[in-house]
Amino acid sequence: MRKLLFLSLLSLASLALAQSEVRVRYVNVPADAFPAQDPLAALWQRAPVTRVTLLPQTVTTPSLTAPSVPWLEVQALHNGTQVAFLLRWPDATRNASIDVDRFTDAVAIELPLDHQAPPSFMMGHPGGRVHIIHWKAIWQEDLDQGFQDVASLHPNYWVDLYFFADTPVPLYAEGEFPHHPAARSFKTPEALAQLSGAYVRNPVSILDRRVPVEEAMAEGFGTLTSQPKQNATGRGVWAGGQWQVVISRPLVTDDALDAQLGPGLRSVIAFAVWDGGQQNVGARKHYAPWVPLVFEELPQ
Repeated sequence: MRKLLFLSLLSLASLALAQSEVRVRYVNVPADAFPAQDPLAALWQRAPVTRVTLLPQTVTTPSLTAPSVPWLEVQALHNGTQVAFLLRWPDATRNASIDVDRFTDAVAIELPLDHQAPPSFMMGHPGGRVHIIHWKAIWQEDLDQGFQDVASLHPNYWVDLYFFADTPVPLYAEGEFPHHPAARSFKTPEALAQLSGAYVRNPVSILDRRVPVEEAMAEGFGTLTSQPKQNATGRGVWAGGQWQVVISRPLVTDDALDAQLGPGLRSVIAFAVWDGGQQNVGARKHYAPWVPLVFEELPQ
């Protein structure tokens, strides 16, 4: 029964997106003019727009029972050495922080390592690896506004002194509120040992984040793993009830875990969107299965 349900969902997804194609338009611009981190650049007007239907994830738990994002618009450019994807979708609320019951907006692209025989679009399968690059609004907020510490959500919190943490200057007077901004106070290994996530360099706990995206690999449900080497970059902007996010990376890298891309390539791409304001997190997401991906050739 479960197998029949899976096949039915797969068939519906394939039919919904059978006419879609993401065409990566070639633009003859140098690296410093390429919109790798600018979703509002005029250069995007040259790229065709593909509107992809999004489906609620109902195959595994936690599933999405109340979809809120019906579509995702995709544009793509390459200049022979770099590729950038512009992702646009409606979202009435900007969710860029997390708490026990609060989640962040996010988007991801998925590429197969084997372009001739793509694995399952559902995070790949054993022996069929996929390359995933995802952006999160909370990471963008950390870069745009500064690292979000406990005080960002709970301004009246109180902590005792942390051993080995750098004491902010000036020293506290008696009875003064003891702040310990994580991004500045926890520098030494001894101090970081008190923040276990940051100590082991968990991607979710990075205190000195440089980009709002993360590259990961997967071979099936529950196997998502952050890649040791990160080559991607990006930027997201929310305005007028929609997100516009750029995800960019080199076409070809020296990382065996990356999907290698290039002019003339015909492959596929999949997408996922999380609406934090509607409790989307983890597998509770909107998705689009494999869509044809075509890179324009370089001019002769």
